[in-house]
Amino acid sequence: MRNRYESVGQASRLSELTWRRHLPHYQLSSGYYFITFSTHDRFQLQPPQRDCVFNALCFLDTKKYELYAAVVLNDHVHMVINPFESLPKIMHSIKSFTAHEINKMLKRKGKVWQNESYDRVIRDEDEFLEKLNYIANNPIKASLARQYEDYKWLYIKGWITGDS
Repeated sequence: MRNRYESVGQASRLSELTWRRHLPHYQLSSGYYFITFSTHDRFQLQPPQRDCVFNALCFLDTKKYELYAAVVLNDHVHMVINPFESLPKIMHSIKSFTAHEINKMLKRKGKVWQNESYDRVIRDEDEFLEKLNYIANNPIKASLARQYEDYKWLYIKGWITGDS
């Protein structure tokens, strides 16, 4: 029997309702989620790699989730989604595809993403709006832009399109 704190293998083998790596993860049958994931060893994503990640997040909108907000920073990503599939499958799709593409760009092999991601159920409209504002202000707080409109890798549905 597996120790409940032991990390599990690939995302595709995980339960659709609860799973545990180092952090516990729970998924409701419907709802909005704030998700954060980081690069391995704080690897710095350059503009072409941020393009790859941002485009992948936008591509999966309406296919695996409804995307409400996303920002790709130098070493991590934040997003707010309403998933159509399990979170492990979604995260596996994003991380696997982008890691392969980034490694191909850089002519290297190796990890791009940390195994874990942080996900939080958004419980009400106030928290939903707080997460959207947090995402919009993240590039400013990280000194990557003076105002959110200037940041290329930022999307908020109906507000900021990322088409700068």
